[in-house]
Amino acid sequence: MQYDDGRSFQFSEGVEDIVTNSPIGRNSIFDIASLSKQFTAFSILLLEQRGKLKLNDLLSQYIPEAAVFESEITIENLIYHTSGLPCLFDIAEKKEIGYFSKFNTAQIITGVFEERILHFTPGTKHEYSNTGYILLAQVVEHVSGTRFADFVKKEIFNPLGMSKSFVSDGLAKEKVVVSGYHKNEDNTFSPVFSPWGVTGAGLVHSSANDLMKWGLNFCTGLVGGDELIRKFLTPLPKFTDTGIMIEEHSSYCFGIEIDEDASGEIYCHLGSTFGSQSYFIRSQHKSFTLAVLSNIESYDVSATALKLFKGMMAMDD
Repeated sequence: MQYDDGRSFQFSEGVEDIVTNSPIGRNSIFDIASLSKQFTAFSILLLEQRGKLKLNDLLSQYIPEAAVFESEITIENLIYHTSGLPCLFDIAEKKEIGYFSKFNTAQIITGVFEERILHFTPGTKHEYSNTGYILLAQVVEHVSGTRFADFVKKEIFNPLGMSKSFVSDGLAKEKVVVSGYHKNEDNTFSPVFSPWGVTGAGLVHSSANDLMKWGLNFCTGLVGGDELIRKFLTPLPKFTDTGIMIEEHSSYCFGIEIDEDASGEIYCHLGSTFGSQSYFIRSQHKSFTLAVLSNIESYDVSATALKLFKGMMAMDD
């Protein structure tokens, strides 16, 4: 945890790998799973800021195959999870692809368009969609003319000094990343890794220290500027442009969501994948960032993060 004025609090335990017994620390690199969506959405906003795209552009302008659907999907629909796209896990099941089998990005995208039918009319309902963010990464590549991993590194990680952060292709276990584990009933641990190419929805790898630098950018606007940060933290409207209430509405912003308690609003997100759990909290009004990272897939990072958050609020009162 770190305040914007530089004060920080750190606690770590356990090892990166049970073979080497290397201790986990603030620079240990984890697969942060769905925390990745923040960087995907932020990339879209950087491209919009440069006049390269608009949020109300149709997905089919950048990925022609999307014209197969009966209704048009916009970039904003993908951002806010209101696209109606088929679920990633349903696609894998239909293709008989297991969690620990290779499922590359090209196969995933092909599977999305093979479905041909949306779950609902885009813009009318909120339904969390990993497939939507995978397609957003493809839009970034199409518009920028560079690999998504290279764009994020050049435009976000490098300027913020996030030297331990990168986007993996998901197909090979990176040697610099902590090993992920499943806890067995007999309290032993088995290594676990899923080679799915979910770039955009996941596969950003980062450290606690780097995530503090990312959180500080919410305050400084070093990358993007204040107006872009404001837009980044703008939640899904409760009504459509025609005044219809959005079903199952969620206060989801650009890859991060708003939660609120007695202490005020916080921006947060859970990341969960095989062998890894992560939780990120940013408080704008209290000016701090908190991240909890675990390489045990059953560890309750949400409970730990919220307990720490409430403890810090009590100390500040």
